[in-house]
Amino acid sequence: MHYVWSNRLFPQNNLRTADGKRLQIINAGVPNNGSGPDFFNATVIIDGQTWAGNVEIHVRASDWHRHGHTNDVAYQTVILHVVENDDTAIYRANGERIPQFVMKCNPELSATFHSLADLSPDTLPCVEAIGKTAQIYLTDWITALGYERLHEKADRVLGLVASSSGDWHEAGFITFTRALGFGTNSEPFERLARATPLRILRRHADDRLVVESILRGQAGLIGGRYDKEGCSERMSSEYAFFAAKFGIQAPSDMGWKFSRTRPQNSPIRRIGYLAELICSRRDFITRMLSVERLQDAYEILEGAGRGHDALSQSSTDILIINAVIPLAYAYATYNGEYVRAREIAEMLHEIKPESNRFTTMFSMAGIDVRSAFVSQAVVQLRREYCEKRKCLYCRIGHRHLSACALREM
Repeated sequence: MHYVWSNRLFPQNNLRTADGKRLQIINAGVPNNGSGPDFFNATVIIDGQTWAGNVEIHVRASDWHRHGHTNDVAYQTVILHVVENDDTAIYRANGERIPQFVMKCNPELSATFHSLADLSPDTLPCVEAIGKTAQIYLTDWITALGYERLHEKADRVLGLVASSSGDWHEAGFITFTRALGFGTNSEPFERLARATPLRILRRHADDRLVVESILRGQAGLIGGRYDKEGCSERMSSEYAFFAAKFGIQAPSDMGWKFSRTRPQNSPIRRIGYLAELICSRRDFITRMLSVERLQDAYEILEGAGRGHDALSQSSTDILIINAVIPLAYAYATYNGEYVRAREIAEMLHEIKPESNRFTTMFSMAGIDVRSAFVSQAVVQLRREYCEKRKCLYCRIGHRHLSACALREM
């Protein structure tokens, strides 16, 4: 009922209150997520007189009494009581009758909503709704979702900058290192970056073994089954020395995952890549913050790894999508360079789309996932709307439900 009232998804002609007075709804009001009436600052006209105030909604009019509103001062400014069943008249504490409006909801609306929200990991219940949505609306929604996801990533960067006392390099290092986890190991990689200051690693960027030893030691990945080319003893020695020198300590529980990780994305290989990047491109964070073209991003990342540590093209694309572009976008926005920020966001249109179950799912539903911008948009749609059952706030779901609500009962 809140959704129907808020979006005025009911016939607007010849409205009457329960006692037969002419009713015109000028403004449905602002939804209230706290205590008090359901909608604030509504405006209605009843028999030619304009009223401004709050609106309360109940299934049954008698719920007003069951909820104890009669003597609650917070409800004395209610100008309209919206109900589905008019089973009793409602009065204020002073005896004044509160206007009541019977709003009938299409019974198909609830069933349609639940059919959309009946989500399983491998299904997309709104396939039919997507097919019926005009391309202009889909394009507009995809654009909004792409920017919504980018803004969320940029906000996370800005949060890291704030917690790092304004140090963009440290925030950038944490952001980039987290991205090296490629989802499966994102959390352990972030813990590694937080526990290992970039300034320490850069001081020894002329010796890759030292940098990799510090990173591997902090990650708890030296010795035993983690031995790499017989380097464990040397790495252990180097790590012990520099850990004592700088007073750093490895996190107690890193939580590395190896079973679901492709060999090329194993934590040890990605740490090797990070060590090489730090040593061969000491200013890599500065360069990421100031990228002007997509090619700038590729030049930073490509060629940094050696042998097994090198990144594939798809992995490089994912790092640019999840780290480089959000960093540059956040930095440009922070400095008020909004034209540059838009140009950075446009780089996502130049990158091939990611290949995952979300992009496959929406491609089969008819959405043209032609770039990384669109693939990021459908990931945002699935995670923030579909999986959270927020069909009422999804533009595809809203158009579908609106059509259902306004269908003649």
